[in-house]
Amino acid sequence: MYFPTAAAQGIRDPLSTNAFNQALTKSDLGISPQQLQPWPTPLTGGDLNNLAGLLSFNAVPVGLHQPLIQQYNATYERELGLKTSVRFSYLGTTARGLIAGTDLNELRPSDVGWNTTTGDGVTPCDTDAGDCEPTPSQTAALPYPALGDFLLSFGNFGHSQANAFQTQLARRYGSGLMFNASYTYLDQKSTGLDVGESSLGGVAYNPFNPEHDYGQDGWVSRHRFVLYGVYDLPIGRGRKVGSSLSRWADTVIGGWQTTFQMFAKSGTGFTPYWTCDNCFNSDHYIGPGNIATSSVDAVGDFEGGYRPVVVGNYKKHVGDQLYDPSAFGLPPMGADVFDNPQVAKRNLLWGPGAWGVNLGLHKDFRFGERVNATLGADFNNVFNHPLRAPNHDGGDTFSNLGSFSVEVDPATLRLRPSTVDPIVPNPDFANPRQTFSQEGVDSRRTVRLRLRITF
Repeated sequence: MYFPTAAAQGIRDPLSTNAFNQALTKSDLGISPQQLQPWPTPLTGGDLNNLAGLLSFNAVPVGLHQPLIQQYNATYERELGLKTSVRFSYLGTTARGLIAGTDLNELRPSDVGWNTTTGDGVTPCDTDAGDCEPTPSQTAALPYPALGDFLLSFGNFGHSQANAFQTQLARRYGSGLMFNASYTYLDQKSTGLDVGESSLGGVAYNPFNPEHDYGQDGWVSRHRFVLYGVYDLPIGRGRKVGSSLSRWADTVIGGWQTTFQMFAKSGTGFTPYWTCDNCFNSDHYIGPGNIATSSVDAVGDFEGGYRPVVVGNYKKHVGDQLYDPSAFGLPPMGADVFDNPQVAKRNLLWGPGAWGVNLGLHKDFRFGERVNATLGADFNNVFNHPLRAPNHDGGDTFSNLGSFSVEVDPATLRLRPSTVDPIVPNPDFANPRQTFSQEGVDSRRTVRLRLRITF
């Protein structure tokens, strides 16, 4: 047996969610005519309570295997003279059999309410009070009625395609200068969900049609420029300026070397989503689509949520928000919860781009043949420029529209948006108010002074 993932916990975690996590208890409830007996006949008599909860675990298929990944490239390189070269490259990647998850106990979306009564099929339940129970016939309709919610399994049904153009201009060190500048254009699409964790794979938003999610990958910038290098300041003995400096003057202002690193990139894709406030209040999940499971995941981060419907022009600023939140409505409540043509596509929104610069200034001091001291300062994010492009820690907040609640229509026993509990908007939706460390550049300016002595 082997682990088809980069980290062992990716397979260990789902396997460890075993079914042996429930309990049966006995107590005197007054139902059995025989009271619970002590030693030497313990557990005799008394009344048996129900399981502490439904059996819940993940299923990892024996035949799960590593994805097939094919990489290919073509490169043209040429020397330009002056220790400088240029390179043009095409890089392609085709992946088949990417690992993704589905919930084995998920029902196809329906307009017919599931778990919308107190269990008798007649009395509407109160979603806020949490007294919703499925009827026996609704429970029997589940693929695995004896098992619980979040019954995840995994398969090799994902695929992706990446095409990249890259150009690079590089100069080898000489005459006090070395640099490497590169630009990359990347078009990367897939059906998979990059959860950014050590996991087998994210859960397909629409497990009945995973291909519907084929599109631009998250956390991938289309345009990216990187520059780094070393430059010896031309001041000091043996250099262009100040070659006749005194030894003391050369010690202070001569012989310094600078290092620099910078990046600039375009924004990445984000999927807008809603969360439900009272869908978890009852013992069994009750939510849009009547799918009988809480594993529905709008963005692939195991946090849950539903994608909104697009009802207006979202491509306009509202105050500090890059997109108009009023252009998004609540998710459909019935059979079209996944495939309504107005439902927001995966990575519909594009976040802000970012750029940052690091700078270093250093000098070596020699004391004889065996002792060397390096004095310098490193300026991380030297311009103190805010990096507004959200990373994995801030992406959920950036794309979260807010939360809503549901209720049962007493006339039809169907689910609908709550008429009592208000929608709670997220003021941070599409609001680039935070700054995030990325590409080796800190989220704020930091200065580090250093003295290193080697002997």
